[in-house]
Amino acid sequence: MEECGLGITETNQKIDSIEMVILKTQTELTRGPRASNRNAPLDSVKTNAPLDSSVKNMLGFPMHKEQYNLPDFETEYSNAKFFVIKSYNEDDVHKSIKYDVWASTPNGNKKLDAAFHNAEVVSSETSTKCPIFLFFSVNGSGQFVGLAEMVGQVDFNKDMDFWQIDKWNGFFPVKWHVIKDIPNGQLRHIVLENNDGHSVTFSRDTQEIVLEKGLEMLNIFKSYSAKTSILDDFNFYENREKSSKTKKSNKPATLRMDIFENSDFPKHTAAEEQISEDDSRTKKTTNPSTLINLTKNLSLNGHNQKITSVNKPIGNSASSVPAP
Repeated sequence: MEECGLGITETNQKIDSIEMVILKTQTELTRGPRASNRNAPLDSVKTNAPLDSSVKNMLGFPMHKEQYNLPDFETEYSNAKFFVIKSYNEDDVHKSIKYDVWASTPNGNKKLDAAFHNAEVVSSETSTKCPIFLFFSVNGSGQFVGLAEMVGQVDFNKDMDFWQIDKWNGFFPVKWHVIKDIPNGQLRHIVLENNDGHSVTFSRDTQEIVLEKGLEMLNIFKSYSAKTSILDDFNFYENREKSSKTKKSNKPATLRMDIFENSDFPKHTAAEEQISEDDSRTKKTTNPSTLINLTKNLSLNGHNQKITSVNKPIGNSASSVPAP
């Protein structure tokens, strides 16, 4: 029996190694290693509770008041806007969490920017906050991975270089509130009349959700006791980002998007590689500000009417492809 058990263990280890090689070489990943890692504990990161200091130190997160999965996260609003965000891959969700930015398709950016300015008008008229919440899901993953808030208008004149696919233009700042893996089955009962009666799990990118259904989703995201999250795979995606930077650095400068020094970004991870100053060029501006200043300005410009600004940016949104 012992020999049989050992054989099974060795077989599983070989399978895990093969799966990891496949994951590392794939361009588009719907889910990271946590989806198939048989050896890692499922509750390695308590995604239904605030991150403790040991986890933050492991990931290199600075100690901020803003933490994820807070038990007192507000879920009741008289005015709020909600959208589904579809990403092609988890790499870009990782970058969204890391850099606090996001970029959608041209139409998606216009739609979200219009919603942001409309929310400002509503806030001004009612003297109450009208937040814009974004529910993130990766195409083909069968789950949602978290919830962020759009906290600034879209900058249509600045592109980020770090997206997995070099096709996203512009960006806008976001603040992440909830990071956990939530299976579609937890949300499939939510039907959207403004999407031909389809379930919210069968939504396209930037699909809007009405207030009542959006508030219901907020409560589900807050209360669901998840065992895994993309935070479990953060180091894995850090290594993929480094590899991607190396490949992009070999491209002609005329084919590359904006490249910023790492000092321009929040230090979310400890093992960040320095990008040389010679590579700090821009595509659309000749004298760019740092990412922090850009996102801070976007955030402040959008919240001057009795609303507290949150100075953070987002990652990139997927194409308009229905969720599974």
